[in-house]
Amino acid sequence: MNNTFIAKQITKEIEVSIISAGPEYSLDEAIWAVNWFDVKNKGLYDFYNIIASSHVRQVGGSALFKGSLIKRISGDKNDERKVLLIVSYPKPDSFLEMLTSKMFQIKSLIRELAVEDFTFGFMKRLDDGEMSSGNFKKYEGNLIYMVHHFKSQNTIDTSSIKELAAEQDIFTHFSGIKSALVGRKKKDGKLRTSPFLMDGMLIFGAFEENQFEGFIASEFYKTFISQNQSNYIALFKREV
Repeated sequence: MNNTFIAKQITKEIEVSIISAGPEYSLDEAIWAVNWFDVKNKGLYDFYNIIASSHVRQVGGSALFKGSLIKRISGDKNDERKVLLIVSYPKPDSFLEMLTSKMFQIKSLIRELAVEDFTFGFMKRLDDGEMSSGNFKKYEGNLIYMVHHFKSQNTIDTSSIKELAAEQDIFTHFSGIKSALVGRKKKDGKLRTSPFLMDGMLIFGAFEENQFEGFIASEFYKTFISQNQSNYIALFKREV
């Protein structure tokens, strides 16, 4: 039976938990943390990234993608954030272990001062992370990225989406589905979960912005969009 709820006492007053989005999502395997937020002090946030990165590495975590918004293609402005950061962790326990560090807690106060409209949740990765059309690894920093997050109860046909992307020399960098939320409970208080705006996310990379125009306009992708309850699509510049 899959573990669907784990909790750890972070301080004397606060307990943090990770709650599975459903019994089909195990909390005993790798997990991807999706940070979707705005920055109100970029210098302060960049400083936080530098001093907090060692804590992520210590528990086996690594940044998969960090990017900043270039422009919105479609979707509700309320679903928009200027920064996307995806970090992988070996297990949810690894993430909770990081939170128990007193030094990390102190450094996190800087993050709270630097960001706003912060939303956070965990995803299960659906793709194998390989490039769709050739080996573009050495070009990753020069590519433009399309981020598509959505709300849907449908299963993502990642293989068909990846094939469609490859036909237009676009590679699928990440595809994931919401698998867990983060809860926080103060002593003798109610459990509150962090806000998370999406059920799924797709990230694609291409050499030219206009490659995405035909991709989005294809009948298959238009059908995929129409089956979702909401869609937000934008172009991002990759930083990590």
